[in-house]
Amino acid sequence: MGQTHDEITQNLAERLCWQVARRDDARVARRLYRKQLVDGVYRLDEGALLDDFFHFLQAIGVLTLLEEAHGAAIHREMVPFVQYVLLYGVKTLLGIERINALPSLLCSDEALMPLVGFNAHQVRQGICQRGATTRQGARLPGPICPDTLANNIVKWNLRDLEAVFNGAIRALAKAGVFGAKGHRHSRWHRSGDDEALHRVWPGHP
Repeated sequence: MGQTHDEITQNLAERLCWQVARRDDARVARRLYRKQLVDGVYRLDEGALLDDFFHFLQAIGVLTLLEEAHGAAIHREMVPFVQYVLLYGVKTLLGIERINALPSLLCSDEALMPLVGFNAHQVRQGICQRGATTRQGARLPGPICPDTLANNIVKWNLRDLEAVFNGAIRALAKAGVFGAKGHRHSRWHRSGDDEALHRVWPGHP
């Protein structure tokens, strides 16, 4: 049995919220009826949570780092590489386990896809119509197919990935996300390579 929208929304809430929120319309109604103070009523849909998260990444400079990402050996770029990175990142945040589940759980969502750079027309019609005449069966919903994402995300240039990783950690540390415990010795090693990459915490060379 495949994942549901409710499951991936819960995954996102657990990953982006310090305290997992839950829906309780009856309790909210009772408190409002009794004129009791309500701390806040928040939407639990994916778009609201991700919009705040992306705003945070923009504010600390992480999105700027991601916009400089490039894929190796991509000769004709129909989609900016950063959109593959953001789409795969959202897939991870939502906890979508199978890449083939993206069309139904993510790529067809016209509220979420603009956050990663795709407009409503692209969501409905796709980025291009190449292969439409030879396609067997209906087109999968979404701007790109799962294979396109899988084939391109693995082309992320290793040096660019290194720069984004280290830059993002520095930005998070500067924003105080890690607190005092964040200032510790840390290195990231390439697989199959003994060379240690740059230390990622402020104050280290």
